[in-house]
Amino acid sequence: MKSKITIAALVAVAAFFALLYLSFSKVGNDEIKKKAEVQKLRVGFVLLSDTADNGWNETHYRGIKAACDTLGVQMTLTTEIPEERLPLEKAVNDMIADSMKIIVLTSYSYPILIKDIIESHPEVMFYGINWEFDAPNYKAYFARIYQARYLAGIVAGAMTKTNHIGYVAAMKNIQVYRGLNAFILGVQSVNPKARVYVRWSNSWNEGHIETENANKLIDSSNVDLIAFHQDRAYIIETAEKHGIYCIGNHVENNKFSSKMLSSIAINWAIIYKDFIQDYIQKKDNENMEYWLGLEKDAVGLAFYSSEVPDSVKTLVKGAIDKIKAGYNIFSGKIFDSNGNKRSEEGESISDEVLRSDMEWLIKGAIEP
Repeated sequence: MKSKITIAALVAVAAFFALLYLSFSKVGNDEIKKKAEVQKLRVGFVLLSDTADNGWNETHYRGIKAACDTLGVQMTLTTEIPEERLPLEKAVNDMIADSMKIIVLTSYSYPILIKDIIESHPEVMFYGINWEFDAPNYKAYFARIYQARYLAGIVAGAMTKTNHIGYVAAMKNIQVYRGLNAFILGVQSVNPKARVYVRWSNSWNEGHIETENANKLIDSSNVDLIAFHQDRAYIIETAEKHGIYCIGNHVENNKFSSKMLSSIAINWAIIYKDFIQDYIQKKDNENMEYWLGLEKDAVGLAFYSSEVPDSVKTLVKGAIDKIKAGYNIFSGKIFDSNGNKRSEEGESISDEVLRSDMEWLIKGAIEP
């Protein structure tokens, strides 16, 4: 009798371990299968310029590569695609024909230009830095870069001696207005007497127009510091020639001189990893929010020049801590340049307005 019980027990134990093995084997096979699917995932990125422009596209490329390397997915880049329908249409259609399942549109106007293509390809997930378009297979993403421009405004307001600060802005769209207004608020937070003189290039990358605008601001408006929202470094070079301070745009390190006091920066690797990982984990159909800022260290100032004193760095650090604690820089009494009240004391401008209804210039800006 005892031997029969022993044999039965051994059979039960063997069955248990066999079941355990099959269970672990299935988990292991599932993991292998999932890893293989990720490695087969190919993500297409469309960029406005080349990947060595000392600005927007170069920092984008570094972030894209870091995120894709970390996640083990394959990236495909198509560069130097202007914000024009025909070249963009061709680039995107080529990616679709090449079986890309994710296509990332890295310039502001891209999604609007090809919204019909996006809508007619529900099998492809599109991401773009524009909230003015909506579709089931499209998600907007961006960094709260306006927070970094606010910090840059603090540096500018504290460092100017003439109280005349120049700003060369690109397109008259919500993204550029939002950043410019944040910069002005940063200036005013430490120097209410300062004024920001603004000229528009109506382009992301037109060297002669940007240089001309910078020269006019320097020559006629007595500016001793200039900032900008453009893709390349033309304004930096112009400021260097005049021997005045400047603040860079998406410059990762100071390749110029101590006259470049700092530069706003985006950590694109954090942002791209965030939404590509969600796609891999099949969360892309959920109502995810991809607007990351100082709370995740996705934006900030890239460096400080040796000419920026510790007292100014302390002002910036105080602002960073305040924003990370929940402060909305677009709060309190705010008027636009036409005298219209945009926010009351005790109020804040909502994310919805910041993303879709900020096509106005704040009080304190002068357009000579």
